[in-house]
Amino acid sequence: MGQGVDWLFWIVMMMLIVVFLYVPQWMARRRRQQQERELTAGDRVVTIGGFIGTLTRYDREANIARIRLAEGVEVDILPSAIGGKYVPREAEHA
Repeated sequence: MGQGVDWLFWIVMMMLIVVFLYVPQWMARRRRQQQERELTAGDRVVTIGGFIGTLTRYDREANIARIRLAEGVEVDILPSAIGGKYVPREAEHA
């Protein structure tokens, strides 16, 4: 009887470990994919390197995006380098 309970305990523990490790990564991946699907040309975006620019081209098939950092300055980047849409914070009044 004692060994059966021990096995059940370890099986439940392994299932919990898998759930706590897998589910957050799965949810983060789903959020990231949803954000990528919502991106369109003209969106203000921030890259993972901290650059803020306007998305001018997003080719999912070629896996390349182009952002305009300043007038006359456009760079090609990988879509995975886009951190998300840029939402400026309201300026704090001193």
